[in-house]
Amino acid sequence: MRLILVSLLLATLLTGCANVSRFEKGPLVAHGEEIDGSGEPLYYVVGIDLGKAGDSRPLEALLRLSPDSPPVSIGALRPQQVARYLPPFVPPPQWPDSWKQKSRENDAYTGGGFHIVFREGRLLSVGICSHCAGQREEPVVGTPDGQHWYALPLTRQQVIDVFGHPDWVHRVNEVRY
Repeated sequence: MRLILVSLLLATLLTGCANVSRFEKGPLVAHGEEIDGSGEPLYYVVGIDLGKAGDSRPLEALLRLSPDSPPVSIGALRPQQVARYLPPFVPPPQWPDSWKQKSRENDAYTGGGFHIVFREGRLLSVGICSHCAGQREEPVVGTPDGQHWYALPLTRQQVIDVFGHPDWVHRVNEVRY
């Protein structure tokens, strides 16, 4: 009986800790939490993995890689274009050598809350983050028609406006990238 009670208590506590909202749409995953007493999840990290099949709507969203860059759809990103606005990614010195070597297999660019990775000119992934690595960034994303622009973090409605309705939204205990 005690084992059952302990199991129920742990299950209750663990589900009570599920405070991260995970929004999924095809190749896109966004994570949000209540930030600064927002009362609703604000999505501070968006990842698009083009190795995953699914709805292409997230690739139609627009980005501004810097305040002076023209808008570009995610699906139209090219290495030469991204290199004009973002510096090449340099692996942190504390990374193990194997990770550094692996990162050199790709052409990656990081800055302003964006991390964009190509291999042989082909887009592999896009990461957009406002509250990452102990820093605060304000990357800007736009609706496919260019009518609305938002700086991260985004409300759920803004994520829907930019990337489309989710396939699934659920709570998780931790953010997995």
